[in-house]
Amino acid sequence: MKRGLQVSHTGFIVVFCGLLYAICNTLNIDKLSKWFHHSDRLDAVALSGYLLAGLCLFTAFFTLLAHRRTIKPLAILLTVLSAAATYFIAKYDVAIDRSMVMNTVHTDATEVWQLLSPQMIPYVVFLIIAPVLLIWSLDIGFEANGRYLFASARLVVITVCVALAALYLNFNAIHRAGNISNKYIVYSLVPVNVISGGLNALGKSLKPHLATNKKPVEISASVAAPGNLVVVLAVGESSRRKNFSLYGYTRQNTNPVLQNTSGLHLLNAIATRGSTLYALPQILEKKDVKLTQVVAKAGVPTACYVNYTLYDNCEAVGETKVSNCKHGDKCYDEDVIPLLEANLKTREPGYGFVVLHLGGGSHGPTYGDRHPPEFKKFEPMCNDADVANRCTLEQLYNSYDNTILYVDHVLGQIIQTLDRSGTPYVFIYLSDHGESLLEDGVMFHGMPPGVPLPKEQAEIPLIVKASVPLSIAARESYQQPDVFDTVLDLFTIRSPLFDRAGSFIQLTPDSEFRTSSNFDPSEVRQDHH
Repeated sequence: MKRGLQVSHTGFIVVFCGLLYAICNTLNIDKLSKWFHHSDRLDAVALSGYLLAGLCLFTAFFTLLAHRRTIKPLAILLTVLSAAATYFIAKYDVAIDRSMVMNTVHTDATEVWQLLSPQMIPYVVFLIIAPVLLIWSLDIGFEANGRYLFASARLVVITVCVALAALYLNFNAIHRAGNISNKYIVYSLVPVNVISGGLNALGKSLKPHLATNKKPVEISASVAAPGNLVVVLAVGESSRRKNFSLYGYTRQNTNPVLQNTSGLHLLNAIATRGSTLYALPQILEKKDVKLTQVVAKAGVPTACYVNYTLYDNCEAVGETKVSNCKHGDKCYDEDVIPLLEANLKTREPGYGFVVLHLGGGSHGPTYGDRHPPEFKKFEPMCNDADVANRCTLEQLYNSYDNTILYVDHVLGQIIQTLDRSGTPYVFIYLSDHGESLLEDGVMFHGMPPGVPLPKEQAEIPLIVKASVPLSIAARESYQQPDVFDTVLDLFTIRSPLFDRAGSFIQLTPDSEFRTSSNFDPSEVRQDHH
C-alpha cells in the first residue's frame, strides 16, 4: 500500500538537494556574495559557478549514501542540520567548520538552552518541521535487483563533471574569493559546510584510534633547581581586554576588586584562535605535548580544576569538575576556588602546578547565565539569545560588562585565597579569546583557524600576580604560547620543548619566596598600550 506521493529515488535526490541548497543559501546569500566583488562590482558569473559547483558536489555526496534504508533518515538529518546552520549564520554570522562542529558536540544542556530564542520559530517550522513531514510522507521508489545503482552512478558522474567544469571555468575568481575570505565561502555554504565540518571532525576524532603504529611521544623533562612555589594558571572564557577597567575601560567600573589589589602586572596578550577548542592548545600544548604532561613528568604535582572542561588538555593528570556548588544545582566559575583551597591546605613544600578553568567567563549569548544573580549590577540587561535583533547596544554592553565584573570578583577571590594560604605563588590569568559585540556586524566568537580575528576577539587580558619577587620581560604584546615556556621556566624545568625566548616571567635570583603585604602603587605594572 502506497503511503503518499510516489517519486523515483533520483527524482527525489535532485529535487531535495536543489531545494535544500537553494533555500538555505538564498537566506544568507549576502554573506557569501560579498567575497565575489571585484573592483566594486559583483562577479555574478564566478558566484553562480561556485554555487553550481557546490550544489553538484552536495548532490553527488548525497547520492552515494542514498539507498533504500538510508535515503529518508539522511535527508531528514541534513534538513535539521542545515536549518540550524542557516539560522546561526543568519543571526550570528558564524562560520561552520570542524571546530564549530566539535564545539557543538561538546556543548552542554545549559549552553543549548541559552541559544534558544523565539526568533528560531520560523526556521524550525518552515525549514525543519514542514520539510521533515513532507519527506516522511513520500513513497520513494527504487528499481529492483540493484538496478537503481546504475541511475545513481550516472547522476554522480554528471554532477561531478558539472562541478569540475564550473570550478575550472571560474577557477581564478573562486580561488581569489577563497583566499580573501580565508575559506569563509566554504564555511558559509550550506550544507557543504556541515558535511565538510562533520567529516573533518569525525576524522580527527577517529585518528588516534586508527594510528596502529604510532609510537608514544617521548617526554624528557627535569627540574634544574628545586624550590617552594605554586604556579596557578587560570584560563578564562571570551573575556576581552577592551572591557576591563584595569586596561582603561571607562564606560563603567568592571574591576572594583582588582583595582584595589596591589602588585598586579597588566600585560597585553594576543589570541589567534576564536574557538575554545583551538584556543586552549595555544596555551596548554606545544608540538602535540600538553603542558600538564611535561610538568607532571618533571615530578611537579599537577592538578586541573574546571568549570566546564579543558577537553584533553589535562588528560595526563585528569581534571576535577566543580561539584557541591555554592548556588545549588547551578555552578559558576567561583566554585573552582574551594578545590584550589583544599589543594593548598594539603600540599607539601616544593613545587606545585594548578590549572583553573574559568569556563563560564564571558561566553554568550545569554551573558546573564554566566554569573550569580547578585552580579547583575549594570542594567538594563539583554536576556534574549537573539542579541542582534532583540537587544539594544546598551543592554548588550551592560550584560557583557556584568560578566567582566564577575571575572573581577573570581580573580580577586583566587588571589585572596593564595594570600591567605601563605604559600609562595605566581598567579597567571588570561582568556582563551575575546568576544565581538556587534562591532562591524560581528557577534560572539568562533572564527575558524587561519581566519584573522577581529581585534575584539584577539586582544585579551594577561594578568600576573605573585607573592615572590619577579620581573616581567617588556614586550609590546604577549602571545598565548609564551605561557607554556613561562610555566616551565618558573619551575626551572628543562626539556627539549622549553624555549627560553618565550618565557616572560623571571623570579629574582637568590631571593627567598615570600608574600609581600605592603601596597606600593609603583608595583602595579600596566604594560598595555
